[in-house]
Amino acid sequence: MEDRLLTRDGKLLMSYLLINSIPVGYMNVVPLVYLAEIGYDPSVIGFIYAASALANTAGLIPFGYLADRYGRKWFVVIGSLIPFFSFAIFGLTLNPAWLIFAGALGGIGFAGGFAFAIVNPAFIPLVANSTSARKRTTFFGITQGVWTLALSIGAVLSVLPSTIEYIFHEGSMAAHSESYFLMAGMMVVSIVPLLLYEETRVPGKDGGIIPDILPYVAKRRLDWVRIRLPVTSWGRIMRFSVVFALTGVGLGVLIQLLPTWFALRFGVSEDEVGLWIGLANAASIIAIPLIPRLVRRRGILVSSAISGISATVFLAVMPFAGTFEGAAGLFVVRSVLEAMGWAMLLSYTMGVVEERERATTTAIAFTAWGVGATVGTFVGGELLGAGLLYLPFVIGVVAYVAASASLPVLFGKSKPPEEV
Repeated sequence: MEDRLLTRDGKLLMSYLLINSIPVGYMNVVPLVYLAEIGYDPSVIGFIYAASALANTAGLIPFGYLADRYGRKWFVVIGSLIPFFSFAIFGLTLNPAWLIFAGALGGIGFAGGFAFAIVNPAFIPLVANSTSARKRTTFFGITQGVWTLALSIGAVLSVLPSTIEYIFHEGSMAAHSESYFLMAGMMVVSIVPLLLYEETRVPGKDGGIIPDILPYVAKRRLDWVRIRLPVTSWGRIMRFSVVFALTGVGLGVLIQLLPTWFALRFGVSEDEVGLWIGLANAASIIAIPLIPRLVRRRGILVSSAISGISATVFLAVMPFAGTFEGAAGLFVVRSVLEAMGWAMLLSYTMGVVEERERATTTAIAFTAWGVGATVGTFVGGELLGAGLLYLPFVIGVVAYVAASASLPVLFGKSKPPEEV
C-alpha cells in the first residue's frame, strides 16, 4: 500500500460517501419532526426507526462474511441502491405499516436498515485498505469529516419542503413527498464513484479472500469451520461487541430521536432543528486535524476514551438548558468530540484485526451495536411518548460513559501496528 493519505481509491470512496450520506442526513431530521407535527405518536416514530436498527442487525454478520469471502465493492453498490425504494415509500404514503417496512428496508436512521447491513461491513474495510497503516487513523478522521459534512448538508436541506411549498404553491404533504423522491434519486447517483473503484483481491491470508479449494484440503470438520469462517480472535471481537453495544444503546435511546425531542421540548420546526443539527455535524469537521495530534500524545485507545467521555459531559447538561439554542449549542460541542472518538475507535478496530477478518469483525461488532440501537430506540420512543423527556438522557449518558470507560480496560494491552 502506497504511503499516501488520499489515494485514487480513497478519493473515490470519499466521493461516494459524500453523495450517499446527504439523503441519510435529510431523513434523520425531516421525518422525525414532520411525523410528530402531523400527529404521529412519538412511540410510533421510534418504532419506525427501531425497525431500521433491527433489520440492520439481522443482516450484518452474513453479509460481513460474504464480503470477506467474495470481495466488497459490489456489496456496497447493491446496498446503496436499496434506499431508493425506502425513500419512494415515504414519498407515496403516510401509512405507519409501510413506513415501518421502509425503515427496515434501508436508508432510514443511523443504523440504515437492511441496506446498510450490506454496505457497512464491506465499506469500512475498503476505507482501511485505501491507505497505509501509518495514515489509517488520519484517513478515518477524514472519512468521519466527509460523513458529517454530508449529514450537515442533508440536515440543512430540511428547508426543502417549505421552499417547495413557497415556490410551487404546494401543500406540505406534496412538498415532503417530492423531497423524498429527490433524496431517492441522489442515492442512485452516489454509486457512480463506486463503479470507477478497482478493488484488489489478494487470495489467501494477506488478502482475506479464502480460496474455494481450501475446504477440500481440510482433514477435520473443525479445520473446515476455521477456514470457511475467517475469524481468529473471538475474544477480541466479543470485547469490541460490548463497546459497540453500549454505544448503540446511547445512540438509539437519545441521539436517533433527538429531533423529535427538540420538537417536543421546545416546539421548534424541522427547519430550525435541521439547521442546528447541520451546524453540529459541520462543526465536527474541525476534529480532523486534532485527531493525529491527540493520538501521538495519548495513543489511539486512550484518546478515543477521553473524547467519548468528554462528549458525554456536554450531552448530560443538555436537558438543563432553558432554551432551544442553548441545548443545541451544547449538542454542537458534543458532536465535535464524539466525531473524534468514533473515528479513532473505528481505526483502532481495523488496526488490531487481520485484513482478511475486517468485514467479518465489522459485521459482528455492528450487530451488537444494532441490537443496542434497536432496544434503545424502542425505549426512547416509548419514553418520549409517555412525556418522560429527561429519562432518555439518563440512560444514554450512562451507556456512553460505560462504552468509553471500558476501552482501556478491555483493550489496554492491544496496540495497532503503527503504535508497536
